[in-house]
Amino acid sequence: MEIIALVPAFNEAPRIAKVLDILTDIDYINSVYVIDDGSIDKTSEVAEQYNVILLRHIQNLGKGAALQTAIRLTSADYYLFIDADLIGLTAKHIDALIEPLFKDDKTVMSIGTFKRGGKTSVNLAQKYFYILNGQRCLRGSFAKELPDISWTRFGVEVFISKYAAMKNYKVCYPDLTGLTHYRKEEKMGFMRGFLYRLQMYREILHTYKEFQHHV
Repeated sequence: MEIIALVPAFNEAPRIAKVLDILTDIDYINSVYVIDDGSIDKTSEVAEQYNVILLRHIQNLGKGAALQTAIRLTSADYYLFIDADLIGLTAKHIDALIEPLFKDDKTVMSIGTFKRGGKTSVNLAQKYFYILNGQRCLRGSFAKELPDISWTRFGVEVFISKYAAMKNYKVCYPDLTGLTHYRKEEKMGFMRGFLYRLQMYREILHTYKEFQHHV
């Protein structure tokens, strides 16, 4: 049984180490793949300090393309999707993502939901838009069944969730208590972060509208 963790990253040099500290210390994760999606900072250099497999895009192609690259090049029984900018990640959170798939072979995916992570805006977003959460575990057969997701960019989670719903596949939503992530405004400054957030929303809406054309 092989479990692979995929960490898509774009300009996450100041934050990715805390995520890799946890993932590379979990014995049952066979491999950790970091997909540097065209970063212009030292994301790759930080990742190279860990026992990970580094994949690099020359230019930024989006989160969907980063995950697609890794899925195309690998084969595993389970895929963990873990964001590079998490705050408070522990091995228990990874356990919570994987456990539903171990317990029930009809479950094809778990989608974590942040609880009491210390950021009100993030908690509210999780309450009402939990399908956008990037912390997931996918059964390998489901990951390989997915249509091409390279075009989805920030809409990748919406696409995967809608595809599972279309197929009437079973999905679980474990709580990830104490986990949160950096807001874009924290990472990039208020104005740049706000504009980047608007771009993210546009990409999510675009994926939602274009879903039927890609399945």
